[in-house]
Amino acid sequence: MGRVRRGLAGVVLAAVAGLAGPVACGGGDGGEARGASPTVSYDPLPRTPPPPTRRTVRNSEDVCDFTEPFEAGKVKAYLPGGPAYDGPGPHPAVLFKDEIPGAESEPPHLPESWDPAFDKHDTQLVVCEYDDWERPGRTVGTCTYLGGANNTGDGEVDVLSARYVYRVFEARTGELVTKFALDGATSPEQTCPDETLYLADDFQRVTSEDLADKLRPFVTGRR
Repeated sequence: MGRVRRGLAGVVLAAVAGLAGPVACGGGDGGEARGASPTVSYDPLPRTPPPPTRRTVRNSEDVCDFTEPFEAGKVKAYLPGGPAYDGPGPHPAVLFKDEIPGAESEPPHLPESWDPAFDKHDTQLVVCEYDDWERPGRTVGTCTYLGGANNTGDGEVDVLSARYVYRVFEARTGELVTKFALDGATSPEQTCPDETLYLADDFQRVTSEDLADKLRPFVTGRR
């Protein structure tokens, strides 16, 4: 019984010793020591970073409510969860106008230095332009066209004065930051498009310089 116990003990000790480290043993080659195979460690598998969170960027109808009459309760945040309108400027801004499609090339425009990043995900301010129909227009000049679509012939149309209301919202929350009105100041030459598909009155536009001057404290200043 004792020999069995010692034999088991020897096996156990050898196993434990093997776990603890290399064990030297004698062999038929004159007793040269042999080491156990070294332990190989592996680096953990590299982890792929999660994709960036895509924030919702809403359209102009949702964030400005161009329907008549304007209802503040319909305004939605342009960039929910985006950066807060806070700290030093510039605060990237976008401009939306209540206008017919294809008229985006007409003034006013915001300075390029105020533009948000390509994906719009750093926008802090949304500027909305509305026609002020409560201010009747008066004739300040004319536009003259030669020819026309559908054999309308030559024609002359009036250039009318106009006033516009601007509302500025925080992009992250849709909360109103400021509201103001500006009169159109473009000359008849600046107001008349080069070509027209139909003859209709043209309205003066706010100049880019006038709008930038009004917005500059909100865009470039400290919040």
